[in-house]
Amino acid sequence: MLIDSHSHLNFEAYKDDLSEVIGRCHQAKMKVINVGAALDTSIKAVEIAQQEKDMYATIGLHPIHVFDEEFDAKVYQKIIDENPEQIVAMGETGFDYFHLWQCLEKGAASIEEAKAKQTEVFGQHVDLAKKNNLPLMVHGRNGKEDITAYQDIYNLLKELGYNKGMVHCYGGSLKEAKKFVELGFHIGFTGIATFDKTGVLEEIIKWIPQDKMIIETDAPYLTPVPHRGKRNEPVFVKNVADKIAQIKSLSVEEVIEITGNNSINLFNLK
Repeated sequence: MLIDSHSHLNFEAYKDDLSEVIGRCHQAKMKVINVGAALDTSIKAVEIAQQEKDMYATIGLHPIHVFDEEFDAKVYQKIIDENPEQIVAMGETGFDYFHLWQCLEKGAASIEEAKAKQTEVFGQHVDLAKKNNLPLMVHGRNGKEDITAYQDIYNLLKELGYNKGMVHCYGGSLKEAKKFVELGFHIGFTGIATFDKTGVLEEIIKWIPQDKMIIETDAPYLTPVPHRGKRNEPVFVKNVADKIAQIKSLSVEEVIEITGNNSINLFNLK
């Protein structure tokens, strides 16, 4: 089954035509996981999952928002308790070093304080994931100069002893990808795979074991070829499958089946 394992139909980008976008998902007979990035978008993701067949939710506070609002574990636990069928993961959470300067604008006294806050909130997500036996939806992004985000994510996950989840929109190295897979994590590939000029993602896709690869859009962002310039949406995840099929010398149908089963098993989708 075609599954977009990381989308944001709960974002403002779809406020004017959400029903039409969801309709196209239903027409494609696909499943979609909408990912929370703050409390309000987490609640919206749950609401969509309550209302729509084959839609699921994750809840969490994105690392770029840790100085916008406090992460209250009790509030998130209440949402989990009240919506056990809809919520399939904690996050997105992790380290974002590309936007650390925004944390300074929002009140962090230093880069060190910004990283410490991201670490604290990440740890709270891991605690809730453990408590509720949920996988993690992990976000990582290196800075232009500070390229240690993925290494720091790996170190914290290993230290905290959690090995269930997906490193979404993977942007680390092949060496780091191997460490995440060894730890037990799945790797998510977005539309970047269709236009990446570095060759790194192609190298990782060629290497990755089939049982650890997942496809996603991160819609409304990162629109794949041939839809570049348009707002992304879940049905375009098939273009990611097309690219992976080409790189791994598989049929598109095989990639859709493999990645779909991986998502179903990881996120316990019904």
